[in-house]
Amino acid sequence: MLAAKNSPSGEEGALAAEVASVLKGLGFALKQDCLGNIIASRGQGDPLILCAHLDTVESTEGLGIKIEGDYIKSSGNTILGADDKAGIAIILATLETLDCQPPLELLFTVQEEKGMVGSKALEPGDLKAKWGLVLDAGEPVGAVINQAPGEANLEIIIYGRGAHAAANFQDGIDALRLAAAFIHQLPPPALSEGATFNLGIIQGGVATNTICPQVRLLGEIRSFEDARRPVLASQLEGLLQSALAGSGGSYGFHCRDSYSSYLVAADHPLIQFLKRTAAPLHIEVDVHARFAGSDANILNNLGVTVVNLGIGVEGNHSFEERVSVSAMEKMSAWLQAILKDWYYGRH
Repeated sequence: MLAAKNSPSGEEGALAAEVASVLKGLGFALKQDCLGNIIASRGQGDPLILCAHLDTVESTEGLGIKIEGDYIKSSGNTILGADDKAGIAIILATLETLDCQPPLELLFTVQEEKGMVGSKALEPGDLKAKWGLVLDAGEPVGAVINQAPGEANLEIIIYGRGAHAAANFQDGIDALRLAAAFIHQLPPPALSEGATFNLGIIQGGVATNTICPQVRLLGEIRSFEDARRPVLASQLEGLLQSALAGSGGSYGFHCRDSYSSYLVAADHPLIQFLKRTAAPLHIEVDVHARFAGSDANILNNLGVTVVNLGIGVEGNHSFEERVSVSAMEKMSAWLQAILKDWYYGRH
C-alpha cells in the first residue's frame, strides 16, 4: 500500500523501491538518477510521458487511514499524502489493468515539494517524449491545467545595530522595527493581475535584552509572465529603500528565479486529444490556469508539451487532506482511454 510508505522530501527511498518493483513486474526498463528520480520506459514508437512525484510535503509517519463514505482520509494525526501518492496509484493501477502496451515513459520525481528539485536535475536528453501528462493537480477529474506561473525566491536581510535594550538602547538600530516599517508598506498578495507576492518567513533577534541587529525575510513572487518578476522585485526593493531611509540601517536584497512559467494553448493538439478521449466517458474537460507550480513547469521548459491533470485530491498540505475513491476510478478510466487511443491511434 503506497500510503504506508513514508516519503517526505528527500526520504523517498522506500516508496521509490515499491514503485520500481511494480514497474519491473510490468516489463518496464528502469533507470534511477543520483537524486532518486525514476525514469521508466516500455514499448516502441513515440512515447507519451506520465509523471507524478514521490515525495510528500511533510512526514506521514504514524499515518492512520479512515474511510468516510467515498473518501479516504487521514485519521487526523498527519497529512494523508495523497499529493501525490494518489497520482502514483492511478498510474500504476491503470497500467496493471491495461490490455495493450502503448509506448510510454514514466517519470516519478523526488523533492517536488521543495521546488521541483528532482525534475530540475533532468537534462533535455533524458526524455524522448514530446507530449505528456502530470497527475498532480488538487482539482476535480477533468481539470486540465494548461498554464501555471513561474516563481522567484526572495531573501531580504535588514541590518540594524545591536545594543543593550536597557543600558544603552539609544546606541542601537532596531532591525525589527525597520522590518515592520517595510512590511507596513507592502502591497496585498495580489500585486497585479497575473502576479502574486508573499513573505512567509521572518527570522531575527538574539535575546530579549538586545536591540535586534538583523532580520531575515523570505518570500516569493509568482507571475504568468516571466519578465514581470524582476520588475516587481525592483518595486519591492524601492519600498524597502523608502522604509529604511534616514534610519542608519542597511539591507541585502536577493531575488533568484526558481522556475519558469508555462502555457499550452487551449487549441493545442494535446488538449484536443484529451477532450476526445474524455467525451465517451462523459468527463467534462475544464481547461484553465492555476496559480501553482508543478513538474509540468519544468518539463515544458525542457521541451516536452505537458499539462497537469486534476486527480480529485482535496485539502492538499493539510491534515484535512482527502481523496475520493470514485474520482480516482474516474481518472483511471480516463487514463485507460488515453493510453488505448495512444496505442490504437498509432497502429
